[in-house]
Amino acid sequence: MKRLLTAIIVSLVSATAMAQDQGWYVGGALGQVKAKDFCNGLPGAVSCDDTDTSVKALGGYQFGRNFAIEFGAMGAGTVEARGPGGSRLTVDTAIAEATAVGILPVGQTFSVFGKFGLYTSAVETKLTSVLVNSTENKTNSDLTYGVGASWVFMPRFAVRAEWQRYSKVDAGTLGKSDADVISLGLVYRFF
Repeated sequence: MKRLLTAIIVSLVSATAMAQDQGWYVGGALGQVKAKDFCNGLPGAVSCDDTDTSVKALGGYQFGRNFAIEFGAMGAGTVEARGPGGSRLTVDTAIAEATAVGILPVGQTFSVFGKFGLYTSAVETKLTSVLVNSTENKTNSDLTYGVGASWVFMPRFAVRAEWQRYSKVDAGTLGKSDADVISLGLVYRFF
């Protein structure tokens, strides 16, 4: 009888601890995005900036200590090339994503994670010059993956740093480029 009572108490404590590690969360992140192949192949007279600031909103549900599903929407900034005669080429990108997140706790307040999923991008490319003004819009979907670390610094708040790649973002006639984002974010947990 004593062993049965002990087993029940241990099960209840374990279930309570596990329940504390599951629930909804929301957050946001600021980062830097780099379009890896945007400046490749441009003539030497063209100045090219393939990095900009990214802003991301995210939300998800954590299923226990080791797994979550996460959704995000990100403004990936503008990359730009400037040529002779005032010509200008800009690429604006917005991304929506859904990822599965594997979490490895390291102690009570720190964890590392990996994520893998799908994204959809909307890319607007504008060319402005003396002779031509054109706009091209393109959407595509492909894989995204990344790694990061999270630190719970207050019972419901966590700060996290991560690197994430969006494979083959399509900019239409400019071609496809991987986009890497390094970001720092804040997460509010409802559990």
